[in-house]
Parts: sequence; C-alpha cells; structure tokens
Amino acid sequence: MKLLKGFLAIALISVVAVSCKEASEKVDQAKDKTEEVVNEAKETVEETAKEVKEEVEETVDSLKAKASDAGEAVADKVKEVKEAAKQ
Repeated sequence: MKLLKGFLAIALISVVAVSCKEASEKVDQAKDKTEEVVNEAKETVEETAKEVKEEVEETVDSLKAKASDAGEAVADKVKEVKEAAKQ
C-alpha cells in the first residue's frame, strides 16, 4: 500500500511538473508577443510623431510666408496712401 501511495505521489508530482513547464512556456510566449506588440506600437508612435512634426513645420512655414506677404502688402498700401496724401 505504501508502495502504491509512493507511485501515486510520484505520478502526481510528475503531472504538476509538466503542467508548470507548459504554463512557463505559455508565459514566455505571452511575454515575447507582448514585447513584439509594444515594439510595434513604439515604432508606430515614433513614425506618427515624425509625420505630425513635419506637418506642423510645413504649416508654420506657410503661415510665416503668408504673414510676410500680408506685411508687404500693408507696407505697399501705406506707401500708396502717403503718396496720395502728399498730392
């Protein structure tokens, strides 16, 4: 009877050990997949941030050019008004 209990204990321990090994492998797979997803998300965020930065820079440059053109137009009109006032 003791021998049978010993065999059952060994069998139970073996089942638990195999289950733990399988669980450990699944945890490692999940960890690897999580790292992969996080790295992909990081790359996507970096690319998006770069694109947004470029768009903002283009918008700022466009606004500067428009402001410069508007300033020049105002200066021209002021000259015209001054010349007209002199006559």
